[in-house]
Amino acid sequence: MQTKPTPTQIKKFKKQGQYPRKTKNWLRYRQQEPSRFSQFRIKTLSPTKKLVVGKLKKTAKWAVQSILKKGKQ
Repeated sequence: MQTKPTPTQIKKFKKQGQYPRKTKNWLRYRQQEPSRFSQFRIKTLSPTKKLVVGKLKKTAKWAVQSILKKGKQ
């Protein structure tokens, strides 16, 4: 499973204000564009950390799309 984003991707997400992207309960650290994936699954690592993994369209391999960390309430 691919886990490391490229520096270009992270730079783009930071420029767009999406690194991290804040939701009500989570901080989402996007690793790759969602449009590159055909399916998604959420894997729980701990009560405060999760991974969004997806199946890449071109290769059908699974890779990390986002890292979720529990945000402050």
